Amino acid sequence: MDPPGNFPLIVRGGGGVNLTHDHSTLSVQFRKSAVAAGDPTMYGRMPAGSAAWVDRPVNDAEPSVVRQQMNLDQANEVNHVLRNGGFWRFVCHNTNTGHFEAVRSERAFMSQKIDDNP
Repeated sequence: MDPPGNFPLIVRGGGGVNLTHDHSTLSVQFRKSAVAAGDPTMYGRMPAGSAAWVDRPVNDAEPSVVRQQMNLDQANEVNHVLRNGGFWRFVCHNTNTGHFEAVRSERAFMSQKIDDNP
């Protein structure tokens, strides 16, 4: 279970995402989506290079950078996924120092509803 006060932030890769790694911390700078990420069937509504909370957009007072402690191999995996337009879920909180701090993260996948009706 995640510590209280941490929530999932979904980042959609593609143009507009800037990743840096300083040997211990990955920093991901993103644009703020005008729409909430929603559930995985709705992730595609977010523009490439943007991020949003599951239940709402990132607001104007919130940062547009998320940071997480991770090694270079982990950072390279995030970089690969986001550079190729994939999705990444950061479970994080606002530090009130200009960035979100992630306690954990993982690859996220967009899904599609399959309609059984012809």
